[in-house]
Amino acid sequence: TTFWNLGVLIIVIVASILKPVISDPQTNLLNRGCSQYNATNFRDFHNNRNATFNDLRNQLSLQNKHFATAQQSRSPDPVYAMVQCRNYLSTADCVSCFDAAVAKAVKCKDANGGRVVYDGCFLR
Repeated sequence: TTFWNLGVLIIVIVASILKPVISDPQTNLLNRGCSQYNATNFRDFHNNRNATFNDLRNQLSLQNKHFATAQQSRSPDPVYAMVQCRNYLSTADCVSCFDAAVAKAVKCKDANGGRVVYDGCFLR
């Protein structure tokens, strides 16, 4: 029982020292809109859009940015995008907010423009 009591004591001490991690990407949707105009070449547009989103995500996650712009201007259907997170968000929360915004933005399907605004970030 001495070994068990020592184990419980160690767990209690470690638990009192460690602080819980709280994550809040602030993904309460405030606004979403899609353009009324469609891209002309859907395949090129989707490829450009996906490459642009990948570039933005890399800037947020690898370069620890809270504001990023990217573009893919190949083909007659170029894509220009920007994302901004609140400065107080952690990198992980910023990327999570961006991922949520991308999931909403791709629902615009073939529209050549759109915006998603959350509490923690916006994507255009």
